[in-house]
Amino acid sequence: MLPSDGGARHIPEPNGHDWYTPDEHLRWLTHRAVGDGDWAVAESVLRELGELVPARVEPLARTADRNPPVLRQYNARGERIDEIEFHPSYRELERLVLGFGAVRAAYGSGWRGFPARAPRALVTAMLYMFLQADQAITGCPIGMMDAMARCLERNDPDLAARFIPRIADDSGNHMTAAMFLTEKAGGSDVGANETVAVPAGDGTWRLNGEKWFCSCAHSDLILVLARPEGAPPGPRGLGLFLMPRYLEDGTRNTYLIHRLKEKFGTRAMPSAEVGLRNAFAWQVGSVDRGLPQMMDMVNLTRVGIATATAGAMRRNAFEALTHARGRSTFGTQLDAHPLMRDQLMELVVDSVAGLSAAMGIAQTLDRADAGDRESLAALRLLTPLFKMHGTERARISATEAMEVRGGNGFIEDWPEPRILRDVYVHAIWEGSGNVIALDVLRAIEQGALPGYIGDTERFAEAAAGTGPAAPLSRVVLDGLRRVEADVAALAGSDSAARQLPVRRLARRMAILAIGARLVEQGNAYAEHTGSGRLAWLAARFLARLGGEPAVAALADDASWLAHADALLHGGHVPPAAARAAAEAVAAHMAVGSTA
Repeated sequence: MLPSDGGARHIPEPNGHDWYTPDEHLRWLTHRAVGDGDWAVAESVLRELGELVPARVEPLARTADRNPPVLRQYNARGERIDEIEFHPSYRELERLVLGFGAVRAAYGSGWRGFPARAPRALVTAMLYMFLQADQAITGCPIGMMDAMARCLERNDPDLAARFIPRIADDSGNHMTAAMFLTEKAGGSDVGANETVAVPAGDGTWRLNGEKWFCSCAHSDLILVLARPEGAPPGPRGLGLFLMPRYLEDGTRNTYLIHRLKEKFGTRAMPSAEVGLRNAFAWQVGSVDRGLPQMMDMVNLTRVGIATATAGAMRRNAFEALTHARGRSTFGTQLDAHPLMRDQLMELVVDSVAGLSAAMGIAQTLDRADAGDRESLAALRLLTPLFKMHGTERARISATEAMEVRGGNGFIEDWPEPRILRDVYVHAIWEGSGNVIALDVLRAIEQGALPGYIGDTERFAEAAAGTGPAAPLSRVVLDGLRRVEADVAALAGSDSAARQLPVRRLARRMAILAIGARLVEQGNAYAEHTGSGRLAWLAARFLARLGGEPAVAALADDASWLAHADALLHGGHVPPAAARAAAEAVAAHMAVGSTA
C-alpha cells in the first residue's frame, strides 16, 4: 500500500460486497409474490445478483458512463457508414445482463428450471437489482427489447414468431430493439408526426422522414410510427412498422444517423437524430391501429420505469444508510443524529414504496395478460400513475442522497452524480409529467376510474381488522371517496378547468394506490414475521396525503427514534409502535378532512 493521507480512514467505503441481504423488503416481497414453490430458485437468483451487481455491473456502468458511444459516419474511402462505436464496457455489460436472462426469463421456457415463463414479479426483482447500478443500459436498450417482444406478441403473431426468439436470446446472438416515435413537429404530440409510409407493392413498406430523438439508434429492430400515404392527419392516421437495421441480403437499410445527442444523463446509451430515406419496413398488425399497438410497447416501458426508479431509490437509500452508519460528526455516529435519521427515513420510505409499486404493477400485468379483466381495467390508470410517482420521487431521492454524502456526493468519484443525472430521463421518457397527467385525465373520461377504484379498495379493505396497519384502511377508503368527488366535479367543467388540477389529482391517486398495497402488506408482514416495520413505513408514506402537517404528526413524535435502526435497516419493530403510528396518521387525516 502506498503512503497516503491517514485521514482517508474517516471516509466510509462503499459497500461493494452484497446488495441483496440488507434488502429486507425485497426478500419478503419477492417470496410472497412467487410463492413457496418457486422461492428457492428466486432467492438463488437474487443472492447471486446481490454479489454480481456491485462486483461487476457497477464498475462496468461507471466506465461506460465515462466513455460514451461515438458516431463514425464515414470510412477511410469517404463512404457513408453511420456506425456507432461502443466502449468494451458497454458490450460486456449488455452481454452480462442478457446472459443472466433479463429478457429470456420473461419470454422463454426453461430459464433456471422454470417450465414456462418466469413470473413477471421475479423478472422485476431481477431487473431491480441490475438497475441499482445501471440505469442507462439495463434501463433502456434491454428494457426496449422486453417491450418490443411484448408489442409483437400482442399485435403480430408472424413477426413475433420470427423475432422474439432472437430478441430473448441469452447466448450472445440476440437482436437489439428500439422505437422511433418523436419528431421535431410533434415531440410528445406524435399525432403531428410527418414521417410517411409508402406501400412497396409486395406487402412491405418504405419509410421517409426525420426522427428527432432515437434512443438505441444502433438497434437491429426498430418500431417506427409513420403515416401511411393518404391516411388522415392526427394520431388515428398513424401506422406501426418494424424497420430492420440490415436487409436480408446483408446490406444496410437506408436510414442515416445525423448525429448523437450530447445528453445530461444516461450517457452510456446512444440517442440520435435519424433520417429515413426510403427505408424498408414491415407493417405491424393492423395499419390503422398504429398508435394503440405502439402503446403496448410504451406501456411496458412505463412499467419498466417504475422498476428503474425503484432500483434507483433503493441505491440512494443504501448509499446514504451505508455512509451515515460509517461516518462520525460532532462526536456522534452520523445516523444517530435525529435530523439525519429523519432524512434517511424519507429515503427508506421512498425505496420501500417504489418496490411495492413496481412489484404490484408487475403482478397486475401478469394477471391481465392471463385474461383477468379486473386487472386489465386497473392497469389503464395504475401504469401512468406509478410511472409518474416513481419519476418524481426518484429525483427527490437522488438529491437527498447526494446531500447525505455531503461534498463527496457532488464528486464524480462517487455514484451519486451519475444516479442523479440518469434518473432525470425517466421524467421525460415515455411521457413527461404533464403528458402523463393528461393521459390520466383521458383514461378517467373514457371510464377507467372504476377499475382503479376497485383495485385500490380491495387492498384497503383487506387491511381492515386487527393488524397494526388497520387504521390506515380508512385513510385510503376516505381518500378514494374524495377522488370520486373531485372527478365528479371535473365533469361539469370546461377543458381548461379540467386540466388544471389533474396533475395534483394524479399524485394523490398514486399515493392511494401504492399506500393501499403497503397497508395490506404491512399487516401481512406483521402476521408472518411479528414485526410492525412495514406497517410503520406505510403510515409514514400515507401521511404524505395530508402534506407536512400530517407527516409531522408522526415524524415529530420522538418515540419512533427508539426503533430507528430497525426501521431504517430492517429488523423487529413492535407491532404496537406501528399501530400507534397508523392511528396517529389516521386521526390527523380524519381531523383534516373535516376542517
